[in-house]
Amino acid sequence: MDPTIADVEARAEEHVETYRETAPFHPVEAESIETLPEAFRTGDYGRRDVEWVVRWYFRRRVDAIDHDERRAVEEAVEDADSRELRGAMWDAVDALDEGADSDGEGDRDGDSPMPAHHRALDALTDLPGVDVAVASALLWFLDPDRFLVVGDREWRVVATLTDLDSGYPDPMTLGAYDRYLDAVRTLSDRLDVDGWHLYMVIQRVYAEEFAGE
Repeated sequence: MDPTIADVEARAEEHVETYRETAPFHPVEAESIETLPEAFRTGDYGRRDVEWVVRWYFRRRVDAIDHDERRAVEEAVEDADSRELRGAMWDAVDALDEGADSDGEGDRDGDSPMPAHHRALDALTDLPGVDVAVASALLWFLDPDRFLVVGDREWRVVATLTDLDSGYPDPMTLGAYDRYLDAVRTLSDRLDVDGWHLYMVIQRVYAEEFAGE
């Protein structure tokens, strides 16, 4: 039987603590969530920081990595021109900053009909090998309070606990990511956790309820 949101709410703190104790990437994730947003906004980062986020997106799965896809994306980003890489990141930062005063639902500014985070994702997906799903990881480390990384595992848990449609879009689209974000915000409010703690809860719920299927 799938978990209910009441079950998860009752065990949210336990899930967070278990993740901290058992997740192999937790120490570096926790440090990166604290440091990378400011570093990306000030330009005080190296290309390896961007490459790390891309590697993390795939390797955090540990036991279920599509190595062909991982290698293709990682190598494409590693081969990107440094100016191209930093330009995409600056464009994403600029888009998010321009939309920072919006209500968070549409993220629209007065000069463009396109939501700010869509423009940020457009900039990030200009990087070689990066699609919307991988770009969502960069978006999360740019602004972890407003966004969340998406993958099939996160989608599965969020869909189970909200009214998000159950089928994971492959490839991920901007519209699907928006539906996911709406559901994530609903879930975060219900559990009374921020995005970082919600991520930890989601990973533990997946590990307990769906891993091995």
